[in-house]
Amino acid sequence: MTLKFEFTLEKDWPALAWIAECIEADPVVRVRRGHAVETRPAWFCEAVWDGEFESGDFDRTDLIFGSGGRLREGRAIFVSPACTVDRLQFLKLYDRTMISNSLACLLAIGRIKVDPTYIRYPDFFRSIVNGLDSYDRSLPTESGSLKLSYFRNLVWDGRTLCEEDKPAPQRDFSSFDSYRNFLRTSMGRIGSNMRATTRTHAYDMVGALSSGYDSTTATVLGCEAGMRHSFSFNTARGGHEDHGRDVARILGIDWTLANRRDWKEHALAEVPYLAATGLAPDVIFNSVQELLRGRVLLTGFHGDKVWAKDTKSLSPNIVRGDASGLSFTERRLDLCCIHFPVPFMGVRQIGDINTLSNSAELTPWDVPGGYSRPICRRIVEEAGVPRSLFGVSKKAATNLFHQGEALLTETTRAEYHQWLRENKQLWAARGAQTPNVPGRAFLALKKRYYLISRFARVLARLLPSAPGSWLAKKDAELDRWLNRRINLVTHLFPWAIERMSGLYAPQKDANREPS
Repeated sequence: MTLKFEFTLEKDWPALAWIAECIEADPVVRVRRGHAVETRPAWFCEAVWDGEFESGDFDRTDLIFGSGGRLREGRAIFVSPACTVDRLQFLKLYDRTMISNSLACLLAIGRIKVDPTYIRYPDFFRSIVNGLDSYDRSLPTESGSLKLSYFRNLVWDGRTLCEEDKPAPQRDFSSFDSYRNFLRTSMGRIGSNMRATTRTHAYDMVGALSSGYDSTTATVLGCEAGMRHSFSFNTARGGHEDHGRDVARILGIDWTLANRRDWKEHALAEVPYLAATGLAPDVIFNSVQELLRGRVLLTGFHGDKVWAKDTKSLSPNIVRGDASGLSFTERRLDLCCIHFPVPFMGVRQIGDINTLSNSAELTPWDVPGGYSRPICRRIVEEAGVPRSLFGVSKKAATNLFHQGEALLTETTRAEYHQWLRENKQLWAARGAQTPNVPGRAFLALKKRYYLISRFARVLARLLPSAPGSWLAKKDAELDRWLNRRINLVTHLFPWAIERMSGLYAPQKDANREPS
């Protein structure tokens, strides 16, 4: 059977969203797409990779960020991002299979609903931190079989869909020069690919720059490939200063300082992030959404494992320390933004990279203390950045939504609580306990608590060890009590994904494109 793509432009969809429908024994693979998805007769993509753009050989590399589909040798290969901060998902319904880079799109087009009473959605999505062979794959839905796929490609042969590993070239990382050359060369190729003049939409890069090792290293590598824009948030989590202004100045690139809390100025900003993972730690990217629009975002996600000296899991299974970056997977599609977490380049050879980090060759760049990443330090210092300007202490910028549903904005909370009230019968029909939607008095109490708690945490750090430890313990006990009393975080995902489905409602002006 000779397969072919048939494309339909959905003008009102998020720019980079796509969904492919494969029907058994039907040679036509029908692809609906947002306006910025690139299409050719034999392939489509919203991706950058380390090769010539017009060849469309993104299925033949393990250095691809974004996703796409490729016809090759009688098969349709749906190519996933080469990282675990993004994914594909697929749904089996009778004789048809649908694949998409958007979970919201897949559920809406497949007319599938998730189980609103399931209480472990955040844990389900976070399970990818356990590695490619150990995460929860099947999403609880009311019908059909919906699964998530990370890092592996999906192959349709005209009748069945199966997973297939990406190419896995063994590169020489035995010396700093060989690894450094791999990073430099690969970044250069990816930079050329994203700027290709034959693209409908060419990209430039923007880097998230903090004072830590990973983002600073990613920024240096990006600059070598032509990046000229960067941004920092004014503070890290906890209020500590965390910007990279001086690093940007030394590297000679534009730099924007953003307020980490500006995302709260955008109505319902949390929704696409919650619809991706059930929590929204990366919602801070909404504070810089205009900087990200139409660009490739360079981040340092997973550098804490790839470039650290003391990483324990060194298999190609990609075990992470956290799920940071993953909640951006839906929002980026609407921003026409491709997420490029730089440490994932060559990630399956983490064992070789770790050996290099601990080698005598890198000893001069191994600083005292528990926060040392010699590979990063050498790359950045050799770019002319003084040792004192980065990698001094570890900080984090993402929001910890699991600390309490009260962190939602007022607009989001009001809509969410209304949804809970209107859907009480769903819990009753399943014999599950109805969520206890709080009244205004309790919300006011919880809001005051979080203000007091923030002050208490600062005070605990300033007091001598015994009083400070006691205060921190009491603060944690009160936090647990409040969250046991009323914690609706576990139900945020089904509400958010239902709300997102409106983006993919049938449009009258959808256009089938010529083959």
